[in-house]
Amino acid sequence: MARQPREKSATGYYHIMMRGINREFIYRTVKEKRYFMGLLKDELSPCLVGYCLMDNHVHLLVNAQLDELSLAIKKINVKYAMQYNYHNQRVGHLFQNRYKSEAIHTEPYLIQVIRYIHNNPVKAGIIPGAEDYQWSSYREYLGDTVLVAEHHKAFILSFFSGNIAEFIRFHQQKDDCEYLDTKEEIERNRITLARDIITEFCNEIGIFDQSQIKNEGRYIQEIILRLLHKTKLSHRDIARLLEVNRGLVHYVASKTSKQRIVQ
Repeated sequence: MARQPREKSATGYYHIMMRGINREFIYRTVKEKRYFMGLLKDELSPCLVGYCLMDNHVHLLVNAQLDELSLAIKKINVKYAMQYNYHNQRVGHLFQNRYKSEAIHTEPYLIQVIRYIHNNPVKAGIIPGAEDYQWSSYREYLGDTVLVAEHHKAFILSFFSGNIAEFIRFHQQKDDCEYLDTKEEIERNRITLARDIITEFCNEIGIFDQSQIKNEGRYIQEIILRLLHKTKLSHRDIARLLEVNRGLVHYVASKTSKQRIVQ
């Protein structure tokens, strides 16, 4: 099957994600992460807006022409894979397929993406706050730059009138949108969102034990509706999360669809 052409960004901004083949780690030591960051500086420093290195994948936010970006990413991947394979006595591809890219067309979405990138280790439960993570660009926005281009840093902070406190508060806000990521991260984020919705519902109706919902028909149907409308979970996942029969989820979904058609 022929590769689909990459979508071109109207703004020149792209969210890039690369992951290890077969979900393998691409960084095992501090030295390897530092080497990769050195490659980012060599190949992408004029156009790097943000980054976050996780153990088995990496997020980048860049402003560049597609052809120049593709060439730079290829150089980084080849150089890093050669070094990694040599030191870890392995052969073959390190990164899974070609890198994934998401075109960013608006400035509001650009700001949301950089928040998502910086909060990746927070959502993964690795650290309590973005400021605690060494391998992302978040700290560069709070102080001196290392890899992020100064003009890009200034542009991002201009959305907060250069106010660092506002930038920090923005990163602490809840964000339920989905972004380019690994399948595992997306699934985990969906489950986290669903659990938050269930907790919120329980607080509304004064129930502190989720299992009590199953014994109240009106409650269980209402929470199923909320999960159907506010998350992208499958019927199977919703049933598993609520510990109910999948047929009940199908019934509520079907009932809702029929009501929409009548309306």
